[in-house]
Amino acid sequence: METKEKIFFEEFESLYYFHGSSQNWGMQDFHVHDQHEILLFLSSGSTLEVGNRRYVAKAGDMFLLNSKEYHRTKGAAGKPYERYVLQFEPELFREISKAFGYNFAMYFEGRPADFIHKIHLSEANLARVEQLFAKIERNIINESKDNNIMVKLKLSILELLVTINELYEFLIKEKANSADGFENDDAFQVEAGKTKNLITQRGLIEQIKRYVKENREEKLGLNEIAQKFFMSPYYLSHYFKKETGFTLAQYIANQKIIAAKSLLKKGYSVAEVALKLSYSSDSHFISVFKRNCGITPKQYAKKQDDSNQ
Repeated sequence: METKEKIFFEEFESLYYFHGSSQNWGMQDFHVHDQHEILLFLSSGSTLEVGNRRYVAKAGDMFLLNSKEYHRTKGAAGKPYERYVLQFEPELFREISKAFGYNFAMYFEGRPADFIHKIHLSEANLARVEQLFAKIERNIINESKDNNIMVKLKLSILELLVTINELYEFLIKEKANSADGFENDDAFQVEAGKTKNLITQRGLIEQIKRYVKENREEKLGLNEIAQKFFMSPYYLSHYFKKETGFTLAQYIANQKIIAAKSLLKKGYSVAEVALKLSYSSDSHFISVFKRNCGITPKQYAKKQDDSNQ
């Protein structure tokens, strides 16, 4: 008897949910979004790249990605790429965290630079987490039947976050008491080969990324940044792509888009944002924004207004 592939997808204003399987799935480029992301693999062989880290996933591997991390995924060639994906904006639970005195997003924010994104779930814990995803899915499906869907949906996501926090806390404590630490454990395995030169190179790239973030209102370019950091444009371009997986121009564009979204949420006009972020013209800003976000700045601002009413 032939069974149908189960695919379920839903997108809210500040939430994105997917449960299903894809064939020959692969992202060509790195991307970043406003939401934190929980990614649970139900099949083996896919790869996930986060910045300069590359993970080969097995069924039962769960990853936590924050809203500032550039990443891309690729399914195993010729095999189904089955997963759960949940994305939520950081602001969605901040007030609830304050009310409870508990940081629901503790493993997304304020974490160390050597944080390992992957945790491998045992069979029992995988079943437990899948049950929580199923609960989230039921609340989404019942949207049309229940006016209180967002309350129920948020509560089910909070339950998932608490469970994830417990799993991470347990594993971290367990590894802290282990003679081997994280390095030899498959749940925390990262490809080896770090060298002193790579660490130095990585530190320089991090400085450049920080410089771009702090000066994203300026008109930034490869030559100007290379001169600032006493590098040739060629080597800056080469090492930045090697370390991050994306070009410096892509990184600058994405940082400006992040800033543009923040300004549009605050009520700035399209023209004001274009001027403030040093775009050559309003039309150039609109074109770049639409290419990166799929909608125009004006449409994005209207969505924010509508959601606040």
